[in-house]
Amino acid sequence: MPGDREELIKQIMLAQKMIGRHIHNEAPDAWVALHLTIAQLKCLMLINFKGSTNFKMLAEALNVSPPNVTGIVDRLVVQKLVTREDNPENRRMQILQVTDKGRALIGELMERQEYHFHTTLANMKTEDLECLSRGMSALVEAAQQGEKQRSAGPEE
Repeated sequence: MPGDREELIKQIMLAQKMIGRHIHNEAPDAWVALHLTIAQLKCLMLINFKGSTNFKMLAEALNVSPPNVTGIVDRLVVQKLVTREDNPENRRMQILQVTDKGRALIGELMERQEYHFHTTLANMKTEDLECLSRGMSALVEAAQQGEKQRSAGPEE
């Protein structure tokens, strides 16, 4: 029944939120101890995700103007988390990249999150882990299918 399906989706989404809260609540000290604003953390994560970017692309991703990003990036550069280098193809555009120190910080945050997720999974019964594994595999498959559909563009 369609109603049951929507209810299941709501229950799964609620469970995902509760798991996220649990995992983040286990290690708030790592996030609180950061000497970064939310805007700086967003920039750091976006630059890391992209591999390298420039002010214009970063501003577009954050939906702000390039001058707003300049001060944020300046503070990341001072903390040696991000570098900015002249673009050899366009001298007016600088390339932004995460430093080894920045990658280490991101890695530490992710490691703590993975550790708490692992300890949560370790508390589950084997048969529940097997069911969850099948469900997670199905979720990955659905996400990949959705990605293929989006990249193919709208059907005519």
